[in-house]
Amino acid sequence: MTQEQLANVFNVSTRTISRWENGTNLPDISLLVEIADFYDVDVRELIEGERKSEMMNEEVKEVAEKMADYAGTEKGKLFKWVRAISLIGTILLTIAIVLQCINYEPNLTRSFAIALTFLGLVALAITTLYANGILSNLVKKKGFVIKVVVLVLIIISVRYMIMSALIVVIGIYDSSKPFDKKTGIENYDKNYFLETYSGDLDSGLFVFPDDTENALTTEFESSMKTGLFDTDGSIFLTAIYSDEDFDSEVKRLSEITCTVFDTDFEDSDYHIGEVKYDADSYNFPAYVTSDGYKNVYEYALIDDADNEIIYVYLSYPDVTNASLAAHLDYLKKDKASYVIKGSTLNEFSIYSFHFKDDIWCEYTPGDEERELLGNQR
Repeated sequence: MTQEQLANVFNVSTRTISRWENGTNLPDISLLVEIADFYDVDVRELIEGERKSEMMNEEVKEVAEKMADYAGTEKGKLFKWVRAISLIGTILLTIAIVLQCINYEPNLTRSFAIALTFLGLVALAITTLYANGILSNLVKKKGFVIKVVVLVLIIISVRYMIMSALIVVIGIYDSSKPFDKKTGIENYDKNYFLETYSGDLDSGLFVFPDDTENALTTEFESSMKTGLFDTDGSIFLTAIYSDEDFDSEVKRLSEITCTVFDTDFEDSDYHIGEVKYDADSYNFPAYVTSDGYKNVYEYALIDDADNEIIYVYLSYPDVTNASLAAHLDYLKKDKASYVIKGSTLNEFSIYSFHFKDDIWCEYTPGDEERELLGNQR
């Protein structure tokens, strides 16, 4: 008989049979009688490894069966607690990883903590599967399911682990100054934000002007931070224009569009997003390009009375933050709308579009070829 055939007889894995044969492991006591009966030998012959002159009598067999029943009962009680504790531990470790990733500020200690917690979760999950008898069934399927599960877990976590390691090792992130704060119009540089924070902005900052040369007066301040998941922070630019320049800037805002592509550049489907005009959500009418997608808000507030335009960008805003306190009049009237409440994939954004087959595609700043084609269309 092959190892696989014998494994099917006793409902164990081929690896278990191999370990019995190599002497690295012994059969469970509950299997002794079953093995003895299958090979038609005495239980003592199995234990001592020698042939006896007479076969196992009924009394010896009865004692062995009682021992097997007792061992099975005790094992059942033990595994009951093991299963419960393993399941609780798996849940707690999962919650621990989620809590560590919320408002994550990378440093070496936190990075290792998350990595070790994740490895502990994997180890405990395997133990839980074993205690519940699921692991042995998966092993019989040549470990395919296990490999798939582990691969999925690795894919989910690898981005955050790599990003965290790069931030710490390369020194992108300064733990002593988590936010990059800038004030004064001399520090306003739209390209700087696009190049520094890249796609994590979830925005092309289209409402923001390329420069402020036409403005009569300007004010600027920003507070940005590259986190583990996205870019957090705020950008506020206030500009007062002459009548002619004000009308020209409002016209530019009203005509903003963005072309989002489905897959590759050539012969792909595309969607042109247009700016949204909102006269109800703010204290001033606003031209909106992003409103809640991934909790990012970008708009330009129009104050006709003073020829003033306030350009605003918010990423995961905290309206209780002191840095935003001075700008509450420029935020939405309903502050509760800034509270993160699950998925915001259905919110408005000209930088993304929902194509068929549940594929979300986003505009990528810096892709000159697509941007040119989008402007032409």
